[in-house]
Amino acid sequence: MKIDTNSQYHSALAKIESFIEKGFANLTKAETTQLGNLSKSVEEYESKKYPMPIHTSINDILEYYMFENKMNKVELSRHLEIPNSTLSEIMNGKKKINLAIAKKLHQKLDIDGNFILEVA
Repeated sequence: MKIDTNSQYHSALAKIESFIEKGFANLTKAETTQLGNLSKSVEEYESKKYPMPIHTSINDILEYYMFENKMNKVELSRHLEIPNSTLSEIMNGKKKINLAIAKKLHQKLDIDGNFILEVA
């Protein structure tokens, strides 16, 4: 189910609430599947309609990525296939992002290309 309108969104939330009230243990297999599908649809709608603010700098994003993936700078530089010294210089604001690095940030870390261009 794709949610495109606010009324569809609220209907989906009401249906999810009814499943919760019924209790997860009491749901049929079809209801469990429907609950999963509704939850995914609601999440997709919310991410489009109410996006979370993005980090304000490449450094913040890289720090967050390392934290989430339990990496250090050496491991991240290997993942990005760039020298550790280059990564350190970028993160310390001593070096600007060039096109090759921008492509790697976009492809390997899924950072929005427009954001990279704005902060580069």
